[in-house]
Amino acid sequence: MSAMVVRKPANQLLDEIGVPYDDVCDEYVVIKHAALFTSTILSKVLQAPNVKLFNATAAEDMILKKDENTEGGMRLNGVVTNWSLVTQNHDTQSCMDPNVMESKVVVYASGHDGPMGASGVKRLQRLGMLPAIPGMGGLDMNAAEDAIVEGTCEVTPLPSPGVPVNECFLPT
Repeated sequence: MSAMVVRKPANQLLDEIGVPYDDVCDEYVVIKHAALFTSTILSKVLQAPNVKLFNATAAEDMILKKDENTEGGMRLNGVVTNWSLVTQNHDTQSCMDPNVMESKVVVYASGHDGPMGASGVKRLQRLGMLPAIPGMGGLDMNAAEDAIVEGTCEVTPLPSPGVPVNECFLPT
């Protein structure tokens, strides 16, 4: 289960950053191990002078401030972070003060539900900053990939690719 299947034309990015793959059919390529992609892309990103990596860090909450000029009257102003182990073990250890990172833009590119997952859009909905969200449907990879790319947008106030898009907009 270590191989990574990538839909074409995303293989053009793999060519650009130098990740080898097997061209198995007209629709897909296969990277022999997902870690080969993640380590290569991480290496390329970390070479940029304005990038910082916060290793083993989880975004636990959002910094929201009143802003009458935005939809919902609130503005996302950053994230509250903590060590991943602290986030995953709040019930078993004493409190650890989180770190606050303010930012003009937060891109919410999380995965599935969990301590760091698509729960962010659900939180915005509970705070009245988003309308009711339908939640994710079942997986249909061929339809889902195109729908996620087409649906990537600003889920006010959060630019959101990936799973949060699926959480907010069920395909019609």
